[in-house]
Amino acid sequence: MELFSVAWLGKEPCDVEPNDYKDFVESASITIPKDMSNFWDGWDIYDTVRSYSREGQRTWTLDYTLIGYLINGFYFCGDGKGGVNTESCPDDGECGFAVGAVDAFWAEASKHFSISAEGLSRVFFNSSRPGGPFQTEESFFSEFELCNLTPEKISLMDIYVLTDVRQSPQHDCDSVSINNLKSILDSKSIPYNCWDNPRDVFHQLCIDYDDHEDCTFLNDDGAVHKQSFFLITCIAFIVLQFTTKDTS
Repeated sequence: MELFSVAWLGKEPCDVEPNDYKDFVESASITIPKDMSNFWDGWDIYDTVRSYSREGQRTWTLDYTLIGYLINGFYFCGDGKGGVNTESCPDDGECGFAVGAVDAFWAEASKHFSISAEGLSRVFFNSSRPGGPFQTEESFFSEFELCNLTPEKISLMDIYVLTDVRQSPQHDCDSVSINNLKSILDSKSIPYNCWDNPRDVFHQLCIDYDDHEDCTFLNDDGAVHKQSFFLITCIAFIVLQFTTKDTS
């Protein structure tokens, strides 16, 4: 961990930039299984992404890589005198975007996570995010991940625009924000699909609100009526019983 500590130990809390972690991140050799990379943008979608990923069983976010797992939730900074600041460290973003002991680490790690992505990739957005789902300013996805994707390695980018069960969608796959993202992907020759509340992800949003009207119906367009499914099952069982009696 010497390469990690030398990047920030002893420096002023805000006097750390992404490049300071380059040697550490490169030595850690971030690797992601093919078709498993999962990007996201905006803290308001983070919990959904974590739930969908199933702790790395379905997809991998940065915090499921080795260095991401070790550093996630760990706050640290130097004291400017060669040691560790044991009193207080700046909050997220307090030093400026992607600057400071913690934020600079995530910026550099995000870059290398993106470089390692291969095959099918996914990116999650909140449709109700103020300013639009996809943003180019002060965005880790835009400034460190999207720009570092390797077109030759990415076979498809699935864009998921999600709306919380309790909210109304403010943006969708045809919004200006998402079209800007599509244009960037086009310029990089990366093929993509865009989905508004895809069923497999929407199920995750319904876990805490299974009695909400939007979670009651699940058909081919978006969700199965629970009562209808139960009724059909009962009818099929009764028919099977009569059929069995007739043939015996």
